Parts: sequence; C-alpha cells; structure tokens
Amino acid sequence: MRKTWSSLYLTVVLLVSINLQADSLKQIVGATEVIFIEEANLRFKARVDTGAKTSSIHAEGIEVDSSGDQRGKPISFYLVTKAGQSTKIETRVASVVRVKTSEQSEYRYVVPLIMKWNDSRKTVLVTLNDRNKMKYRLLLGRNWLRGDFIVDVDKNNED
Repeated sequence: MRKTWSSLYLTVVLLVSINLQADSLKQIVGATEVIFIEEANLRFKARVDTGAKTSSIHAEGIEVDSSGDQRGKPISFYLVTKAGQSTKIETRVASVVRVKTSEQSEYRYVVPLIMKWNDSRKTVLVTLNDRNKMKYRLLLGRNWLRGDFIVDVDKNNED
C-alpha cells in the first residue's frame, strides 16, 4: 500500500510539473492588447474575451457574391481602426457562421487574418462584424488564445 501511494504521489508531481512547463511556454496577455493585422498593415486596440469562441473584427463595405454556398468565394471589405485608418482587404470566405448576440442572432462571414502580437504571428479565423459602436474594433476570442497565451486580467496594454 505504501508503495502504491508513493507511486501515485510521484505521478501527480510529474503531471503537475509537465503542466507548469507547458504553461510557462505560453505568453501572458492582458485584458486588452494592441494587435497588428498584417494584411491591412494596421494596429488595432483589442479586447481579450475568453468567453468568445471566435475572434471578431470591425469591417465595412463587405462585398461577396451571396448566391449559393459562400465558402471559398472571393470577399472584399475594409478594416477600419477607431482612429479612422482604413485598408481594403481581399481574401476568400472560410465559412459563414450564425452568431448569437445579446440582441439577436445573425450570420457573419469568417475570413483568415494574420495577427501579430510581440514576437507571435498566427493566422486566425475572424468573423466580420459592425463593431462601430463598440470601444474595441477587434475582439480576441479563444481561437486566438488557444495554445499560445494565458490571460492576466490585471495587465492592460493599450499603447
């Protein structure tokens, strides 16, 4: 019995150690961060939202052929910062998703964008949305956080 408990204890210690090592490889982000969108050559003040499955960005002038299945179709839109800087983006629709908001349910286009934060660069699927009335034009969801980041809500970076 004594040997079993010591084996179990050693196993638990090893698992905790492995998890701590994995977490130590992750970077710590704050509740807000400044993110560079590579395709647009623009910086966005972003809100980190662990409750959001998918990241979302403010887009205007969305143009896409809305007939039939839209996956893979060319799409163009403007990314616009809070300061009014704007860049036209042309890419392809990854998917269309139904999103439930506090007010309603709506369909949104999903596109890939390359996001850079410090030395991290990753392609993330984002929904295109009218975030004009929101404080942050970019919302970073769990799909941006997953595997790379840990959130410290006491840390805010809005340079």
